[in-house]
Amino acid sequence: MKAVLRVLNVIIMGLSLAAAVLLFVTPPFVFNSDIAVNVKAFSKFVPETTYSTEIDIPKLLGVDTIHVGIKFNLDNKGIQTVMSGDRTKINDAIITENVNNIVATLHEPVDLITDFTIKSTIKSIIKTEVTKEVKRAIEESEYSSQIESTPEQIIEEAGIDDEYFTNFSLHLYDAANTDTATVDSVSAVLFQEIDEIIAKVDDYNIGKDDEEGVHTTAFGEENKNRIKDNLVETFNSLKLVDSGGNIKKISHIAYIYLADHLKTTLNGKVPAETLEQQAGENSSQYADRLLSVFVTTQMPEQFYTGVGYVSLGLFIGLFVFTAIWLFLFVFTLIKTFTKKPWTIFGPWFWIIGGLQLVLGIGLVVLGKTVLPGINVASLGLPIGRVIFSARTYAFIPSLIYVACIALAIVYAIIKAIAKKADRG
Repeated sequence: MKAVLRVLNVIIMGLSLAAAVLLFVTPPFVFNSDIAVNVKAFSKFVPETTYSTEIDIPKLLGVDTIHVGIKFNLDNKGIQTVMSGDRTKINDAIITENVNNIVATLHEPVDLITDFTIKSTIKSIIKTEVTKEVKRAIEESEYSSQIESTPEQIIEEAGIDDEYFTNFSLHLYDAANTDTATVDSVSAVLFQEIDEIIAKVDDYNIGKDDEEGVHTTAFGEENKNRIKDNLVETFNSLKLVDSGGNIKKISHIAYIYLADHLKTTLNGKVPAETLEQQAGENSSQYADRLLSVFVTTQMPEQFYTGVGYVSLGLFIGLFVFTAIWLFLFVFTLIKTFTKKPWTIFGPWFWIIGGLQLVLGIGLVVLGKTVLPGINVASLGLPIGRVIFSARTYAFIPSLIYVACIALAIVYAIIKAIAKKADRG
């Protein structure tokens, strides 16, 4: 039996040495997460107009959720940096870079939603105004009672189809998306395009009998001013026009709205100068910065306290866990070459090993079972389910610790037999 114990001692020494080495060679703290962004809630940061309420954003993107991730590794130096629980240090080491990565990931769907929504809105405005103008021409015609075609039919028969209106909206969008766009410059493009449409309708009617044709009058100042007013009203409702009549970059409208939302939310919680758009900072960059400020401000104090305590525990535990494994290795090595080769795990091994189990397997279980149930939507962001996965240097040694539990049971039985034989 002593020979069997010596073989088991070799196994115990191998496990304890492996555990001690792994505590130092594996990353102290590895964190990964999957965050499901709710597209429907997310799309609310793009303003709705009377022309865009029917747009199905999830259908447009082809998904109901967008998945983004947070991940970071902390080495021993990083552990020492954040174990104080200092918000600034933790933000710098963990939060800020991840927020920036998430924002970069979300830019593509934001831009897609914005482009589609605004272009659809512009297209609807154009269709509405052109239809009004043709309808006015019908009403002013002396043969109006004999005209059976609707304004929509006349427009379609004149060759002004959906593709034509799409191209029209793209021209107007481009005009409104320049850095120097103003209400007047965008209106000029709108007037020119409508003039061309009216001319197409007139050309379509040339050669027709008066009873069949719809001859529009000149596109006068009164009509131009009416359409301009409608355009200004729409842009004002979208918060795109400043006091000088300049139009903010229309492709940044989602960022403008998001920045306004975040600025209102953060008002009084951070210094006023932090909330102001800085010189040379466009709307996209402004929203990105405020979002980073929002996340780091709204993070509960418990998060930073928890990170601090976990990091402190990891820092202290690294040396304590290593010491207990090395003690087991050395003690077992010495006992192997004695007449009574049975080693002992001892109460401290089980106590400290239990703590190691919490930091190793416990964190993994916590991330898989408890944390996903937290209502992260309460932060005010369009976030659904969040899945966390946290692993420490104690994960694999914890598995070795569990193996030692089974090994200790077998060892205790053989040890009892060996002792009895030694006494007998």
